[in-house]
Amino acid sequence: MKTFILKNKGKNELRFALVCRTFYKHENRLVETLLKTYEMFVNPKMFPLTIVLDGDSPKDKEMGDRLLSLYKKTLGINVLYEYLPENFTIPNDLSSPRRQKHAGYNQQQWSTFYMDRYFSEDVDIIGVLDSDSVFFAYLTLETFINSEGKIQVPHNFEGFFDHGDHVALKENSKIEIMRVDVFPMFYYRHSFSAVRNYIRNIWHVNTFDEAFVEFAPFFPFSQFNILYKASIKLEPEHYEFIPYNSTKSHKISVAAQITYNRRVDYKSGCCLIHGLNCNYKSQEHKLDILLYHRLQPRWASNVTLAENYYNNTKNIIRNLDPGIRQQMRAACKRL
Repeated sequence: MKTFILKNKGKNELRFALVCRTFYKHENRLVETLLKTYEMFVNPKMFPLTIVLDGDSPKDKEMGDRLLSLYKKTLGINVLYEYLPENFTIPNDLSSPRRQKHAGYNQQQWSTFYMDRYFSEDVDIIGVLDSDSVFFAYLTLETFINSEGKIQVPHNFEGFFDHGDHVALKENSKIEIMRVDVFPMFYYRHSFSAVRNYIRNIWHVNTFDEAFVEFAPFFPFSQFNILYKASIKLEPEHYEFIPYNSTKSHKISVAAQITYNRRVDYKSGCCLIHGLNCNYKSQEHKLDILLYHRLQPRWASNVTLAENYYNNTKNIIRNLDPGIRQQMRAACKRL
């Protein structure tokens, strides 16, 4: 099969970054779910993590200082701050009482469309995480990118966010990614600017921010859905949509939202990946990597698929830098 090339790079030469946009009220959630499990199952040299906080919030600055003091040396995380453009205000006159109460969430949605600006051009693919994302298996290239370099995007055919997504993109699309709850959400870096420009053009305005102000009140919408739907239309050579009932393709899941994962999930991952904290129930979770937490894909009982993932992953971990491998194991032992 032809190897996908991006800027003369093969699949194994691509550079990656992970990013999470959050704020001080979610610090405990970030630390107890995302950072804890990131340390267990992610190679920080291959997938470095950046936390983005509010630049105008003193409490966010204090949080950023704490994160750097605790995790900069051990996990290599980076903390950056977001400042809104001049003369731009995130809309908060939303009709839903829930959205009025949590108007700051609208800024997080807006922020996601700009995740590319936190990384230099040598980063090719960006994985976006929520602060309550939790890893329960080891993150490898094969869990999100195929042999041609296309990002694999699992989806359902309809969902909760249809109305707002349709408004933002001015077209109907029976594709739902967000409610599948598979993280990280990976995008090629150049897709963010391509989508912003596309939305600006279809709304006939001067900037993406003007368009955002127009479609944001049409709740609910998902920034992740919008980015993926537009990206597959603009850059089909970079993305592969995988329906949950596909018979030809599959997508392994290594992280999801904490709502759908209990402590036993990542504890079992420590057993299946690192050989630690094993008990008689650990093997019962061997197929968790094949599940989507709102859907059961057709390949959910494919034991061979799961076995191949674990065998390949154990080989990868054996060849890791000893310091990284030791740190992962230490994180698991603290459970």
